[in-house]
Amino acid sequence: MISFRNKIWSLLNNGIEFALGIGLVAAITRMYSTEDTGAWFLFIAIFAMAGSLRDALIQSAMVKSTAGITGSSAHSSLKTNLTVMLSFELITSLIIVAISFFLSTTLGKFMLFYPLYAVPNAWFRWQVFFLRSQLQIKEIFITNLLNLCTIIVLFVLLYLNKAEVIYLVPTMGAGSIAGGIFASFFLPYRQIVRATTAKENLKLIRHFGLFAMLREATSAVSSRISLFYSSALLSLQQTAFLGVSQRFSQIALLPNNAFQSILFPSLVMHVNKGDLKAAKHTFEDSIAQLLAFTIPFAITGVFLSPFILELVSGPEYRQSWSILAIYLLLATIITPFGAAFGSMVTAMGKPQMAFRIVLVNSILNIGIGYLLMSNMGLMGAPLSMAITELGGFIWIGTILKKEADISIVSTFAKIPGVYLRSTGKVLGLMKKPETPLKAAEVIK
Repeated sequence: MISFRNKIWSLLNNGIEFALGIGLVAAITRMYSTEDTGAWFLFIAIFAMAGSLRDALIQSAMVKSTAGITGSSAHSSLKTNLTVMLSFELITSLIIVAISFFLSTTLGKFMLFYPLYAVPNAWFRWQVFFLRSQLQIKEIFITNLLNLCTIIVLFVLLYLNKAEVIYLVPTMGAGSIAGGIFASFFLPYRQIVRATTAKENLKLIRHFGLFAMLREATSAVSSRISLFYSSALLSLQQTAFLGVSQRFSQIALLPNNAFQSILFPSLVMHVNKGDLKAAKHTFEDSIAQLLAFTIPFAITGVFLSPFILELVSGPEYRQSWSILAIYLLLATIITPFGAAFGSMVTAMGKPQMAFRIVLVNSILNIGIGYLLMSNMGLMGAPLSMAITELGGFIWIGTILKKEADISIVSTFAKIPGVYLRSTGKVLGLMKKPETPLKAAEVIK
């Protein structure tokens, strides 16, 4: 079972990431034109796709080989993992920089600066993955806080000097460096340097990482293809509207990401011990608690989305509220099950199951998205996502029941119990304890 303290630290991490996400959207949309904003969202889509491939390659193997494991075996695994991660990131950065020389647009300038953000961020995230595998959530919070504070200070300097939008890229990289330096004090780098790489660790990365990378590749392209469709079929201004809506929906995913980041190591520990029953209860209880927490906020967000968009980004972005509403509901209700499903089957040593579902869903979303956006405009993006996500939701429900006796219906049924227990705890805290009788009064 995930400890209450770790859940609290994870929620605090949500606050940091929420502040960073909202702050960036507000600053970029207010400071720069819709065309520059659209180019920024295209760059972030490229960055996110490349980063998700890198993270998928190394994250599952790292957690699987270090969760609850110490000593030379863990150090060897970390060294192999770090070497593979840095090699992958350097090669990716070189490819993206090479492509930038063929683009004479703002996007090309962003891509030229790509390594200044990508390489520090890769190191930053690798260390965060290790801290998660050890459930050191408090340390992750401080790491993220330093990242946020550094970005805020540098962003103010950019604003005061009226710097071009492309200088956002090294600014984000500097934040990763600041947070990464702090996180490095909690990693056994001396032992990692002395350790040797092992073929067994490479096999682990190949088994878990390749399937995860293929899954993320198809998922990343599918989830962000609408941004590229909008720039090709519509305009960069429409890309900005879609990008802002997607960014807000990603912020809605922060509680899910926080829960998933500690759910996966917990599932791995249960599976490594051969206790599938405990893994089942952890899965259902955690997702029920997550949904109980996020659904009220999502419903409120749907009703307030026009006002939120206008407040944060300006009146011209208000028109995309219906797009944001659909993305919010999908991110809150459907996405947590998909992410937890991937964690569960990966913990069980069957990552290919998640890959198959993501592959089919992604192909459908790419095709349906093109058809709908060609005929309906920007609204086709969230509708195509809704169609494919609902289909995948039904599919993973049948697999979870078969493989681990996990029931989606039971998970939803546990939500009222979460509210009842929470209400009981609040009432218990509010109830004043009876004043004990003094000894003199007892004698009387």
